[in-house]
Parts: sequence; structure tokens; C-alpha cells
Amino acid sequence: MKPISLSAVEYVCLNMRDIDRAEVFGMRAHENPMILAKEIVAVAPYGKVGIAEHEGRPTAIIGVTPLWPGVWAAWAFGTDDWPKVAIELTRYALRVLRPFILERGAHRMQCESRIDHVEAHRWLQTLGAEPESILSRYGRDGTDYVMFRWSRP
Repeated sequence: MKPISLSAVEYVCLNMRDIDRAEVFGMRAHENPMILAKEIVAVAPYGKVGIAEHEGRPTAIIGVTPLWPGVWAAWAFGTDDWPKVAIELTRYALRVLRPFILERGAHRMQCESRIDHVEAHRWLQTLGAEPESILSRYGRDGTDYVMFRWSRP
């Protein structure tokens, strides 16, 4: 995993796989990958973010961001080469991000995922997340989302 840079984040945002694009921009007030990249770089110092590369190209981005004391948001998305870095992302989530938020007193981490992003749901559950509720008509287009959560043991 590498530290983020604006150019690397822009690359991933511009080349997102379709299902990630639908999920991410379904929860934003815009559909502009360049604005999204700037938003990620702006919030990165408040949490922890990393980029996975495949064959020297930025491929996926993963991060955690504080929402309020004790509660964190987890998020990730990538290009069509996501499967080629999925193991690296999983290790980073478990070995780096999890301890990072626990050291900061987190008692909850959450992630909203579009109802039809089944691959993301399986991955989140592999990471220990539990589906908590359906967020009815949560997306800007009225699509349902699933709220996943991790709670401190």
C-alpha cells in the first residue's frame, strides 16, 4: 500500500469500475471524479487512507474517516483491476486500519453499500462487518443501501 497523492486518487476516481461509480456517486451531491478526488485528499489527514497499485498503476483506494468521536466511516473503491489487489486491501484493512481506529477510541465503524453491490457486501463481511439495516431510498436516485457496521468487542 502506498500513501495517497492527488494524481493517484484522481486516476482511481476517473477509472472507477461501474458498480463502484454507481455506489459512490449515489451518495454524493455531484458526479465529478475530480471533485471526489479533492474531497478525499482533503479529509485524508483526519483519518487514514492508502492506495493499492497493480503493475505500477493506482488500482484501489481504501480509508477510514472520523464522523464524530467514537464513530468512523470505512470506504473503498477501485478500478476494474480491484480483484488483483483485493488481498492487499484486506490485509491493510485488518492490520493497519483496524488498529488505527481502535487506538483512537472507536466503538463503531460503519459503511454504506449500494443494495446491488453484492461483491462489496461479501468483502465487508469477510472483514467482519455485519449488515445492520436497509437504508430505504438512501441513494440520490432512490436506490436502497445496506448499512454495515463493526462494533468494538
